Amino acid sequence: MTMKEGYFSDDGEEIDPLSVPMPALCISCLKNNDPKDEAPCLINRMDQMEEMRKGERFLCFAYEPNDPSVNKKQILHEMEEHWDEQNRKYLAQKKKKRV
Repeated sequence: MTMKEGYFSDDGEEIDPLSVPMPALCISCLKNNDPKDEAPCLINRMDQMEEMRKGERFLCFAYEPNDPSVNKKQILHEMEEHWDEQNRKYLAQKKKKRV
């Protein structure tokens, strides 16, 4: 049996890495052009493709700004707040379904 190489969605569909959106956050990250970070960064973007298509905020807690004047703590704090809000919405929705 031969294993096919590449990137695949959870349902087994092959994903062309060039079709995965590149958020502005990634463009401004030190890891953007680092070959050792290529796969984990791509997988994070692939995991959030649907959310990005819906206009939702892209989250990456491994973000390292390539500009030292960028306030990394503030950006990560904003991501955490967004993450918390998304989780609150999800839990509220789940609770409604149980009732």
